Amino acid sequence: MQKIQSGSNPETSQTSGSLSSDANSLSTDSRLAQHRHRILFERLPEAVVVTTPDGTILDFNAAALDFFKRPQADLQGSNIQNFYANIKERECLVAQLNQSGQVHDSPTIMVDHHQQVKHCLITAMRLDTPDGQVYGYQSIIRDITANRLAEKKLFNQKNYAEQLIDIAPEAIAIIDFNEIMIRVNEEFCRLFQYSQEECIGQRIEDLTVPKHLQAESLSLSAQVIGGESVEKETQRIRKDGSLVDVSILAKPIATEDDEPAIYIFYRNITAHKKAQEALKKSEARHRTVLEAAPDPVIVKSMDGHVIYLNPAFTRVFGWTLKECEDQPGDCVLDENDREIQAIIEYHQRGQPFSGVETQRHTKDGKVVDVSISGAVFFDTKGDPEGYIITLQDITERRKKDEELRFVAYHDSLTGLPNRKFFYKRIDDLLQHSSRRHSDRSWALMFLDLDKFKQINDTLGHDTGDWLLTSVADRLKGCLRETDHLFRLGGDEFTIILTNLGHDIDVARVTQKILKAVKQPFIFNGHEIFTSTSIGISVFPNDGWDVERLVKSADMAMYAAKEDGGNSYRFFTEEMNKKALHRMKMENNLRKALANDELRLYYQPLVDRSNRIVGMEALLRWEHPELGLVMPADFIRICEETGIIVPVGQWVLKTACCQTRRWHEMGYSDLFVSVNLTARQLQEPDFEQMVVDILKQSGLPPQYLNLEVTESNMIQDPENSIAKMKTLRARGMTFSIDDFGTGYSSLSYLNLFPIDSIKIDRSFITDTLEKKGDQEIVKTIIAMAHSLNIDAIAEGVETKAQKDFLIHHGCSNLQGFLFTIPLPVEEFKDFLQHHKDAVENEKALFASKAQCR
Repeated sequence: MQKIQSGSNPETSQTSGSLSSDANSLSTDSRLAQHRHRILFERLPEAVVVTTPDGTILDFNAAALDFFKRPQADLQGSNIQNFYANIKERECLVAQLNQSGQVHDSPTIMVDHHQQVKHCLITAMRLDTPDGQVYGYQSIIRDITANRLAEKKLFNQKNYAEQLIDIAPEAIAIIDFNEIMIRVNEEFCRLFQYSQEECIGQRIEDLTVPKHLQAESLSLSAQVIGGESVEKETQRIRKDGSLVDVSILAKPIATEDDEPAIYIFYRNITAHKKAQEALKKSEARHRTVLEAAPDPVIVKSMDGHVIYLNPAFTRVFGWTLKECEDQPGDCVLDENDREIQAIIEYHQRGQPFSGVETQRHTKDGKVVDVSISGAVFFDTKGDPEGYIITLQDITERRKKDEELRFVAYHDSLTGLPNRKFFYKRIDDLLQHSSRRHSDRSWALMFLDLDKFKQINDTLGHDTGDWLLTSVADRLKGCLRETDHLFRLGGDEFTIILTNLGHDIDVARVTQKILKAVKQPFIFNGHEIFTSTSIGISVFPNDGWDVERLVKSADMAMYAAKEDGGNSYRFFTEEMNKKALHRMKMENNLRKALANDELRLYYQPLVDRSNRIVGMEALLRWEHPELGLVMPADFIRICEETGIIVPVGQWVLKTACCQTRRWHEMGYSDLFVSVNLTARQLQEPDFEQMVVDILKQSGLPPQYLNLEVTESNMIQDPENSIAKMKTLRARGMTFSIDDFGTGYSSLSYLNLFPIDSIKIDRSFITDTLEKKGDQEIVKTIIAMAHSLNIDAIAEGVETKAQKDFLIHHGCSNLQGFLFTIPLPVEEFKDFLQHHKDAVENEKALFASKAQCR
């Protein structure tokens, strides 16, 4: 359409029917020009509109009718401002036209008759009268909606690529053909230790290429500028001067402004070079940032459809991008899964997440343990566009966790559930029974092997371990699948018998166990014999809580042990009373020393001529309520609780001090015998304790005799022998007490540094009635003589026993024949009486000699 020149008749631009014209005033040439002008106006493909200054539409072409979707009658005379989405844009355009008077282009948004939004580019001009007055405006309107949508799509694609670069786990740089850095991501800055500001605008060679590789770098750049893509493993230098091994992928690209540039992808292969080389062989030559990730990566749109997945994803799960693209990710990320539901909630809130552990299936149905991490990425307006998810294969880690869990809840020797598992299981049973209000009973059994310590000490720990494993196997064979077997530690086992109808069911299983354990065990061609003591408590009769049931079974087991072993006992209230009595005794024992309730009684040892050569110190407890308590009723408690250590020190110190006082009173040849326990011998400072007490008391070492039993010595024979030799070298003597009743006495007798043996009273009592006991006593005395040690008989009660023992060479005697054990003052009187008797006998003998 021709521009209307200033000074021409404005009526020549009006359409027929809308503008009055005077055809007669026009020349033939003018009419032809106007006709051609009108034809061009009508045939223009863009909408053309002529308006008054206030926007009233004066004229328009056919394209305008199509653009505004309005009939001619409706468009004629309407105001063009009604079609602007923003009226201010119209006002701004008019102001610019009025100011400049030139043709002006203006982008804007218009709305047609159907309220459809259209992006437009308006080319507008001002229409003036010959005297320069504005009488209207002419606008050519181009519909550029399709172009704008294409630009938006291109922008989104560029934005997606930019975000992929930003979240990429590897370093990325974009440089121009002069090697000036245009763009770097955060991983690039972290890898090379520079900030974004230090990188942008700098030559990449100056910052990251070591001098000895600059020629190589220039060659690489030349190849890429020549249109090649280059992939290479090399070295680069960090800001601190350290070298880092990297794999470089460089390729030519076009920037946003269509300027040529180079895209460089850096992968740190210093620590993972070997693994990444294997991955690299399975990948295509040209990979994007996410394709280099070693863990499976999947990118999804906000509606849950797969946009991208990397080769590692295909390697682990089997599916390819072609199979999953634009499909929901349910093949791997089951949205009904509880963990995935949590992930979806994170996505909806736009929050990153990590460490969500679950299981996923591969394409072939294999289960993979995974740890899922991910984050939402956003467009330039801050709206979420999609999310990227990384799935780390943690199958091996889960396997190791299961192994550690097994170790935590199982015994390493037998493989049985351990103490921790036992208490967890019994607690579960109690809770289950409480919830279900079950009337079905179940039983708890405590098992302890008889004489296991002796076997372990004499045959070695390897044999003991083998025996425990073998016992565990036999116990398994006695139980049902619904029963549970545990090893608490040492030689202690527990069993939970479930679904019991009657107590007799427990008795049957117990008898089966006793019979199985009693059978000989064959180890390296040798038979090993053991048995077990079993205590039983039954739910709910014996308790509704863990502590009560365990305590009841434990007490029943000790009762079975006291029966001699290889037996079982059900818990009874009598046992509970006994346990309470024991607890009371234990509490009182702990106070006995402080309350000065312990006493020493003394029983003399005499030689063949009836002369007192020494005495044995015997412990008594003067209980404020029970009266005089004998050692048999409390020594075992002392040993089990450890009270025996301070009590033993008191006994030794008291005996030594008292003997020293008797020496000062004229009985200078007397020695004192003090009994030792296994626990005392095991104390690390035992020797020094004895030496210190002798020094404090002033008693010479040769007047102290220490009595030990065979069973005490063989618990730790090497340690016992070493301690005995140390003290014997200082002058003290040792005796074996209760000889003949210990374990393997003859095999150990020659190993221990002893000075005498005390024949147990059980052999002396029936010596004159039993021929067998006579032979045993004679054999022990003869053996002592052959080993050059003394034989002492204890428990001598008759003169006939005394005569028999002296006749067969017994050195010293002890027993009721001479006196019962006496307290200090009475023993002092006994010594004086004996001394007077001896002196009277000497005087009588001298008198008879004079008479002769």
